[in-house]
Amino acid sequence: HISHGDGRQEVTSRTGRSGARCRNSIASCADEQPHIGNYRLLKTIGKGNFAKVKLARHILTGREVAIKIIDKTQLNPTSLQK
Repeated sequence: HISHGDGRQEVTSRTGRSGARCRNSIASCADEQPHIGNYRLLKTIGKGNFAKVKLARHILTGREVAIKIIDKTQLNPTSLQK
């Protein structure tokens, strides 16, 4: 994972067949579904002003989870201060 100064996080993945690398905000290659780490993203189940909630499945266990993906560029810095 690589963090960018603009709030995006880059995920690097390897495809199972070719070993080719693909780099993206959320990893995605032609021969596989988008994923974050060991979680395969299935569909969007919620959406707000600064985030999306995705249904995802763990690649090894098959367990389904919800993953919130926050677009940090949409956050107001003053609202983050405590």
